[in-house]
Amino acid sequence: MKDAHFILVVYYFGTAELTGSRRWREMAQLLVTHGRVTVVCADGAGEDCEGIEVVQVPDRGNRCRAGVFAGRTRSGTLSTTVRRLVSSLFFWPDRQRGWSRRAVQRLGKLAGSRGPTFVITSGPIFSVHSEMCRWVGRNPGRVRWVMDFRDLWTNEIAPGLQRRTPAWLTAFERPLEQRCHVAADVVTTIGKGLARLLQQDFGSAPVVLYNGYAKMESPVPQRVGGPVSVRYLGTIIPGLRSPALLLQAAARLGIGADRLRFDFWCNDADRVRKEAEQAGAEQLLSCHPAVSQAEATGLAQEADANLVLNALVPEADQVVTGKVFELIAAQRPILGITGEGSELRKILESCAGQTCIWNLETACSALQSLLEGRLPIPADPTGTYSRQRAVDTLLDALRAP
Repeated sequence: MKDAHFILVVYYFGTAELTGSRRWREMAQLLVTHGRVTVVCADGAGEDCEGIEVVQVPDRGNRCRAGVFAGRTRSGTLSTTVRRLVSSLFFWPDRQRGWSRRAVQRLGKLAGSRGPTFVITSGPIFSVHSEMCRWVGRNPGRVRWVMDFRDLWTNEIAPGLQRRTPAWLTAFERPLEQRCHVAADVVTTIGKGLARLLQQDFGSAPVVLYNGYAKMESPVPQRVGGPVSVRYLGTIIPGLRSPALLLQAAARLGIGADRLRFDFWCNDADRVRKEAEQAGAEQLLSCHPAVSQAEATGLAQEADANLVLNALVPEADQVVTGKVFELIAAQRPILGITGEGSELRKILESCAGQTCIWNLETACSALQSLLEGRLPIPADPTGTYSRQRAVDTLLDALRAP
């Protein structure tokens, strides 16, 4: 595939704070050894883009920006609700449709005749898929199209992640996604659960490319003395991500602030404080201001244990936050609140043993193991969740007839 041309159309590419942005930027760096790589994006190049041609298409209708996770708007606020309602009624598939149209139009000049050309569209945003579907229809056989899903589009069933308000509006958008599945040469997604739902609802056969990690970090010297620090660096989503179960377990065990501390860097500290008060564990909680992605990585590497949050209902079993792979690579113990039958649990237990929590009993057991120093360090000796494995899997799919 040395003469191949890989063209990635993605809204965010240079923004290091976003997991989805880092995923494709690091995969693009690995694809360079297999051919020419061009990226069409709204936010321009990031660091370490040597050998990658970056074509910036500014978004005229929206300011392309991404805050650090801890600076995002709190879920459930009035402004967020109004914004979702307006988007649901007036923007199909999303607010970036105009940008997606201009970005995909660049393919007319970028898709040359030398060697095979593979165009990868990744969303959200989902308008890149719909615009690419139209372009493929007008230019049959010119490129092979890879449609990548970082999240589900019209068949999302997880609480807190549905895009349309009210949800029945999604029915009008479903045929658009169906046409995209029919037109795409390869469909990819970030987990087996999402792949199963896409196949079930649209008849495609998605290839799983985990969000993964770029490399395993070298262990850093751990703190000596003071309470054990359990750290959460990410977003709080009502109905999907809550630390309540772990806080309740700490209160039941009667653990004091001299032995344990929950440190949170998140978007909704007020909600976390309220849950700590309800559990009777407010003395164990510390909430901190927003930090950069680089600082967040350092904080995770220095933690006594890192926390991953997922919903406990079966409807969210397919949700796999990209943060989990960064925490596996951080080489520190992990506590995961997630459903008993979830894919996230399977991933964590394949790398870190029995560290998942889905009821009060397992929460108490996990905390006791942590305080006794019995939680294992994550390991992925075969590189199952590495970005290199994801690239190898993608290339195998593209070589298939």
